[in-house]
Amino acid sequence: MTNYVTANPPKWAESNVVVWSVFGALAVVSIGLLFWERRLGGAPEERGRPPAALGRIAAAGSHSMNPPVVAAPVRGREKELEQISGLVKVSGGGMVVVCGAGGLGKTTVAAEAAARAADEGRVVVWIRWRDDSDQLAQDLTHGAHILGIPEARLEEARTGRASLVDAVWDHLATVPGWLIVIDNVDSPARIGPGTEPIATYRGWLRPRGAGVLLITSRNTSPQTWGPRTVLLPLEPLADEAGAKVLLDTAPHAGAEPEAEALAERLGGLPLALSAAGTYLAVPTSRHRTFAAYRQALDEEFGDLLGAEDPAAASDPEVARQVVRHTWDLSLNQLHQDGYTLARPILQLLALLEPAPIPRTLLAADLITDAMGLPATPATVDAALAGLHQYGLVSSPQPVMADPPSQPWASSSYTRSSGKSPPTPSPGHTRPMPG
Repeated sequence: MTNYVTANPPKWAESNVVVWSVFGALAVVSIGLLFWERRLGGAPEERGRPPAALGRIAAAGSHSMNPPVVAAPVRGREKELEQISGLVKVSGGGMVVVCGAGGLGKTTVAAEAAARAADEGRVVVWIRWRDDSDQLAQDLTHGAHILGIPEARLEEARTGRASLVDAVWDHLATVPGWLIVIDNVDSPARIGPGTEPIATYRGWLRPRGAGVLLITSRNTSPQTWGPRTVLLPLEPLADEAGAKVLLDTAPHAGAEPEAEALAERLGGLPLALSAAGTYLAVPTSRHRTFAAYRQALDEEFGDLLGAEDPAAASDPEVARQVVRHTWDLSLNQLHQDGYTLARPILQLLALLEPAPIPRTLLAADLITDAMGLPATPATVDAALAGLHQYGLVSSPQPVMADPPSQPWASSSYTRSSGKSPPTPSPGHTRPMPG
């Protein structure tokens, strides 16, 4: 075949003029197609701005953007909640920062505000800051997508013809009545994009939308958040409100005066109050009354910081100490009941926080390798169930399960409660914030 073609070329191929004309035409067409393709793509490289990967950003995220459910009444925060609700009801509510030390219930206040806004028909988007500016860009863009940002505007950002952050906020300025919550922004300097301070309002956090951007943070500095931000610093709960938190969770643990005395002892920290109430509500707990729990704190943790001056709980380090010593009672109880892996597993989970942790990750082999402790699937399940029951870990949808092949650490638990401890959902597990 090759010899035939070589020996018998077509007549037109014998003309150099025709051959070179064909090649020239093909070259012109190729160059034209190349320029047309670059024109359609916006030629981002000519502008020195690479395209953003917005295909996955605009798509639905893999994690929920719904606010967490508040299971119990929120006590002592009506002033802050009313202020947030008032800002949500007006167009251009701006940016609000609920701030304060750990354990003061900032996330709870934000979640309750989100629930009230949703009840009023507002669009609510919940974002958890993961110390990742790229993830925040994706989440806020998805929030704008929920609020109807035009695809053409996203395409402009994708091709570099517009700034993504400006495109998102230009759209949020036109849609009234929304509430976007960014929870746990304890490292605001990393928000981005770029390194400009938040107070310039050129990054992802701006007070210029037609709704309310609500942030929770331990950073209480007005210089960080800028002059147009409304700061709502939280203080420890008053004794009366703290007593109500305890009575909500453990209504049979004593009278209101005893609850007030324990609330004062715990420095009015909602997280510590919730942990104490959850402990007292468990039938197998060693201390069953507010008075007994308070006495245990005095006897077992006499060096508890902030005890003589409960208002000192507003100090971050004191707050950590108060919560830690409060949790110790629950962890000691679990250890006494035979849940020997409860404390080391909680320590391991704390290292992985704040990201939700897949339950499948917490295999017995990992516990053994990481903590140097013997573990089996049954003992890991039991420890997680005990932590869940005492409110030290949370899961999206806790379910009841039959007891594992190895009995729960304390057979008396099954007899006293009438059922096995709840097993955390197989989806994700998270240490309670503190």
